[in-house]
Amino acid sequence: MTGSDVRQWSWGTILGAIAALFSLIALIVSLSGSADATSGGTLVHKGDIAPGAVTAKALAKGAVHTKALAKGAVTARNLAKGAVTAKALATAAVGQSALMDDSVTASAIAPGSIYGGALGAETVHVVPIKDLDAVAENGTWTASNTETALCGTGERLLGAGFAFINPGNREVAFLQALPFVSPSTNGVTGRITSNSGGTAEGEAVALCLK
Repeated sequence: MTGSDVRQWSWGTILGAIAALFSLIALIVSLSGSADATSGGTLVHKGDIAPGAVTAKALAKGAVHTKALAKGAVTARNLAKGAVTAKALATAAVGQSALMDDSVTASAIAPGSIYGGALGAETVHVVPIKDLDAVAENGTWTASNTETALCGTGERLLGAGFAFINPGNREVAFLQALPFVSPSTNGVTGRITSNSGGTAEGEAVALCLK
């Protein structure tokens, strides 16, 4: 082997070693960058977020849901005054199971916030009351049967009413228009008295809430 061959072999070996070293350095840098990106994308601690940095506008729609919140994470103190409005709540979002005992009191309800139209649809139920008088204007007045206008299944009574749709000879009067409430149903009872010879017509009316 000549001196020239020794020099060529030495330079080739040196250049190969340098190339291998740079390749190793590049691999290490690449792996380090991937690790940093992974850890930076998933590990965000409370202390890393500046106060007020996360606002409603910064959150995508649906980004914060029930499963993303720790139990007890959102309390009354965490909510700004007026932050939770009717528009912000989904239908049936607040059910009986979500309310603590005595959590809804008179002071917690805004004036005029609860009324018939806000609670459900109103319905009207009517029952006729028949004039049972046999002879008109004979001086003997006759009371009718007690009739009851009942609310529908699951409805609740809001108000009682009574009307004469035909007064007959005008010798007629109502004796009763009262609310009727029981464990299974509710409504309005009505009764009239007449000296109209059976020509008068009355009715009891129940205003109910579905």
